[in-house]
Amino acid sequence: MTVIVQVAAIQYSAQRLFRSAWSDLKQSLTAEPAEAVKLGISSREQAAVAAKLLRVADENDQHVLDMVA
Repeated sequence: MTVIVQVAAIQYSAQRLFRSAWSDLKQSLTAEPAEAVKLGISSREQAAVAAKLLRVADENDQHVLDMVA
């Protein structure tokens, strides 16, 4: 049960990071050039962390399936 809760928490965190990355990316389109660069970097960093979290969630999902099988 604990693993399932952890998976849900990881997926929720990843979704929030992706939303934040998307928001930064959208803001960068209308920002001043220096700010746009900062927002673009922030967006890429957040998306990379979110992707790593989703990989961990996928590994945990597989672990849960192995435990059930």
